[in-house]
Amino acid sequence: MKKRDNYKLDIVPGVVLALFALFYMSQIPGIKVFKGLGSTPLNNHFIPWLWGGALLTLSLWLIVRGILKYRRVKAEGKLSNEGSLLKSLSDEREVILSFIALIIYVAFMESVGFIIMTCVYVFAQILILTPTEKWAKNIIPALITAVITGCLLFYIFRSVLNVLLPVGMFGFGL
Repeated sequence: MKKRDNYKLDIVPGVVLALFALFYMSQIPGIKVFKGLGSTPLNNHFIPWLWGGALLTLSLWLIVRGILKYRRVKAEGKLSNEGSLLKSLSDEREVILSFIALIIYVAFMESVGFIIMTCVYVFAQILILTPTEKWAKNIIPALITAVITGCLLFYIFRSVLNVLLPVGMFGFGL
C-alpha cells in the first residue's frame, strides 16, 4: 500500500490533535483576563481561542481526509490488512518521538531549568532525526550543537529580550 493510500496516517494524528485541541481549549477559561487600560473585545483569551480553533479545524480536516482515503481505497478494493496501525505508527516513529520529546521538555522545564532541558531536548531531537546507523559519528557534534544552542538561546531570551526563564533546581542563569 502506497503511503498516500494509508488513511491511518491521517486519522490517527487527526484524532490525537483534535483531543489535544479540545483539552487546550478547555483550559482557556482559566486564564485570568487582564483589563489593561480599558475595555476591548480582544483580550488575552483571543489568541488561545484562535490557535485552538485553528488546530481543531485542521485536525478535523485530517480526520475527514483519512475517512475519504479509506472510502476510496475500499471502493478500489485495495483494502488490505498488511498496513496495520502498529506498522503505520512505526513508519512515523520520528514524528511520534518528537512529540514525546517535546512533552518531556515542557513538563520538566520548570523544575530542571531552561538551559539544561533545552540542551537535552536539542540533543534528543538531533538523534531522533538522525538515522540510527549514523549516531556514533554524530553524537559529539550533536552534543556540542545542543550545548551551544541551549546557552545561546538562554542568553538571547534573558539578556537581549529580557524574558525571564526558569532556572531550575541547579540555579543556572541567575
